[in-house]
Amino acid sequence: MRSIEIHDVSCGECIVLQGANKDILMVDCGDPKTGNISDMMKRYAGVAYRDFLLTHYHEAELRGLHRLLKINPNTFDRIFLPASPCDRHGRPLLLEFALFTYVFSNHKDDSYLENLSLLRIFDFLLKKSKSRIFALAMGSSFQFDGVIYDVLWPAAAEYPFSGLFSAAVEDMNVCLSSPFLPGEAGEFLKLKEQFCAAYLACCRTSPFNPENITRMNTILNSIEKLLPQLKRLPSAPDIAEILERPTTRETYRREQQAASVIFQNRRKSEASTDDILMTGSATPESMDAVSDKLYDGYYILKAPQHGAAGAWSHLFGEISASHILISNGNNRKPESVASEYVDLPSIKHCTDCTACAWLQNSGCSCNRMNCCYELHEPGLTIKCPYCHNQDGSAPCAIYRITVEGVRSCLCDHKPINMNKL
Repeated sequence: MRSIEIHDVSCGECIVLQGANKDILMVDCGDPKTGNISDMMKRYAGVAYRDFLLTHYHEAELRGLHRLLKINPNTFDRIFLPASPCDRHGRPLLLEFALFTYVFSNHKDDSYLENLSLLRIFDFLLKKSKSRIFALAMGSSFQFDGVIYDVLWPAAAEYPFSGLFSAAVEDMNVCLSSPFLPGEAGEFLKLKEQFCAAYLACCRTSPFNPENITRMNTILNSIEKLLPQLKRLPSAPDIAEILERPTTRETYRREQQAASVIFQNRRKSEASTDDILMTGSATPESMDAVSDKLYDGYYILKAPQHGAAGAWSHLFGEISASHILISNGNNRKPESVASEYVDLPSIKHCTDCTACAWLQNSGCSCNRMNCCYELHEPGLTIKCPYCHNQDGSAPCAIYRITVEGVRSCLCDHKPINMNKL
């Protein structure tokens, strides 16, 4: 890995791993409203090979991917997507919930559009992209820049969905299982099972088989034709009420985050600068589930969920990391960065400082008193030529890309001219 660029996007995340041959692996894309997506594409236009990895189905990440592919369908050579996990009964509950939302929700909000994108993502990629598409789940792996990366999460089978979420999906199924309901209720349940089966079959093939995607699209079109009748079912208001419960919406959001892709490099022998742990939007429970697969230390750790306090895992304080990436430029729902990150001796690389209580209170970067071991002679970060002179290249090869320019790890410095990088 030659370098890492962490982009400041208005919502979501975008982290780009660059290989020795200038190949890139873009992990998520976010919603680059505050920046210029054309500039982002021009930045990587000259590379020979481009991959994209979506860690979770969030509306910002999906919107960013859609925009990139609409501008250029040949943007990426390979696209990696999260596989839909199944519970111990083999049911992909996130998919089922998305179908219920699509059919019975009365609100066409971001959550609705997010679910529609989840259902249509494969069809969209088949029509709008020439990329090879792969699904990622625990146990799968992929190679980039000569390094093998192992996927630690999510588990494809016997996934530990919460009891509250499982009960909500089951309650909606029960609402349609009465033999006294019109035949459209049973027809929807049948089509739902067929769609989920086709979706899972698609995830099991690498790369995806276009025939499976076409079958999914055909089934979803059949469901769409039933929408008027399904909306008039006596139990339709009951399902809508379940979907609109604040507890249901929150637990669904939590389940989406918990099923985020977590991956790390496969060590060949000893620790190196290739050691990286990418956490997507993982929850503390997700991190606990993969704790036995983690290394004692990493060169780079990506903080989940923009470094928010609710996503802090005790494991981050137990494993060492030279550098921590925090994509906290999410201005839709700003949340303070967990104070535990500030206390770590790691060098933090944050895309936005407005959510950092430390900077707001102290007026200076929390990295100023941290020792950087990438320097020729290890010392405080203020001795880094890239930070001190705002010129040249960073010894750590980690760059924060903002609309104002390229920033160093000292967030209280002015941005660096893009042309000097």
